[in-house]
Amino acid sequence: MVVHNFGGLVPVWQADLGTSARTPDCTVLSIFSGTIFMNALLIYPRFPETFWSLKYALEFLPAKATIPPLGLLTIAAILPDTWTKRLVDMNVRQLTDADLAWADIAFIGAMSIQAKSMEDAIRRCRDANIRTCAGGVVYATPRDDLSTVDHIFLGEAEETLPEFLDDLAAGKTRAVYRNERFPDLSMSPVPKWDLIDFSNYLTMPLQVTRGCPHDCDFCHVTILNGRRPRSKNIYKVLSEIESLYEVGWRGPIMFVDDNFTGRRSLAKRILAAIVQWQTEHAYPFVFLSQASVEVASDPELLALLQQAGFIQLFLGIETTVPASLLECNKQQNLRCDLTEMVRALHEHSIDVLGGFIVGFDADPPTIFDDLAMFVEKTGIPTAMVGVLAAPPGTRLYNRMAAEGRLTGESDGDSIANLSGMNVVPVMGWDRLLAGYKELLTRLYEPKPYYRRVMRFLSSYKLNPWLPRRLPTNTQVHTFLRIVWMLGVKDHERLSFWQFLFRMLLKNPELFPLGIATIVGGYHYRLISQRFVASAQLERLTSGRSI
Repeated sequence: MVVHNFGGLVPVWQADLGTSARTPDCTVLSIFSGTIFMNALLIYPRFPETFWSLKYALEFLPAKATIPPLGLLTIAAILPDTWTKRLVDMNVRQLTDADLAWADIAFIGAMSIQAKSMEDAIRRCRDANIRTCAGGVVYATPRDDLSTVDHIFLGEAEETLPEFLDDLAAGKTRAVYRNERFPDLSMSPVPKWDLIDFSNYLTMPLQVTRGCPHDCDFCHVTILNGRRPRSKNIYKVLSEIESLYEVGWRGPIMFVDDNFTGRRSLAKRILAAIVQWQTEHAYPFVFLSQASVEVASDPELLALLQQAGFIQLFLGIETTVPASLLECNKQQNLRCDLTEMVRALHEHSIDVLGGFIVGFDADPPTIFDDLAMFVEKTGIPTAMVGVLAAPPGTRLYNRMAAEGRLTGESDGDSIANLSGMNVVPVMGWDRLLAGYKELLTRLYEPKPYYRRVMRFLSSYKLNPWLPRRLPTNTQVHTFLRIVWMLGVKDHERLSFWQFLFRMLLKNPELFPLGIATIVGGYHYRLISQRFVASAQLERLTSGRSI
């Protein structure tokens, strides 16, 4: 999950983890000394229906979206205190004419997959004669279709936004603001949580580190954020966790880092501090993040993750084919036993959300069956399998362009999404799409999926550090909706009831986890079924073939 500037994440940079914060959160604000008063509208565009949106899972829940836009909430905290601010998350509510009539200036940021909604929002702002500022990963490369804004912000907002504010006060603003270095995260304020209704979201985002030490061929993280992971200091990390505690949040917190354990020694010190904070506050939170597979090879790190209350990690497993891992420069995955890695994480109470890719040049004809068997054997309930795609600026993109194998630009999501697939495969589109459809069906049709969740639960160890709490009224009502939707209305209700009784018989202590897992599986099933039923080859094969 990579977003920066005005999008979902704002960067975090290097600081001495052994010292307290040297720069208070108000430092960025003091840079702006003007006296302009403005109504600032912060707009987060809508996500399309994808694997990541969890649209159908949200139907069971009171929340309207998975996570609020951390980038815009941080932008709001950087803007002057004298300004009035309003956040419109279009995944929660519509952008209204009243919002536009109220605003003097708009800040819009997004990921590439949100580009269409972003374009619509920009057009409406321009039609309303609102000064419009835009940034985020969607601007990682030039875009003609989104060039109608007054100010484009390239890079990270901790440096570019204060510069813009000074220019605005002086009446000499520029069209493009770009930072040439990675800023120190001591400049980044605590997000402005008062702009959101917490009941609209499943998870709250924070960021500890940015950047990744690895250099995978298909990934643009290192292009955007560098190969040297940078971090907030311990005091700042704890102060941001405390800020969510003080406003009353008690749900999950996701560290939206590129690679939370990119520097293990640093991660261990942060985790040790979180363990102490959790102990002092009776463990009000559980945590999620993303990491690389080496995390499972370090027993001390695994123990700290478990004790801190981490319950899920997204891991880029990619493939079980060594030649394909070499092809994409995923060297770190060649140095571990992937099956053992999953087992170790499950034993430390951490659910593995696995990222996989098909369509590498070195993939054998058996790749689809190989990946299905690996996922089934390891009991990974959530397997995010996408087709190889080349984001602009990556080595893969440049190599595919040189070989004449690009079909266009990817929208950043190639999981059951034709618009994300832009690399002509060696195996040919017919074989790739047929195998991919078979794989998605095998992974997410109810019977095999429920079997896989049972295998996951049998290998998963309950976290001894997390307190056992009685279900809330909201959780009880959610469970009743799940029973109604999956146990009564769904045509696969028999599989649901078989799973439910088997789980109660074999793993009753993991009942909440099992229910939460199958709700996600319901969403992935519907997205997969839609793709399998509607995917057409013409759009893809209209590009170059080999």
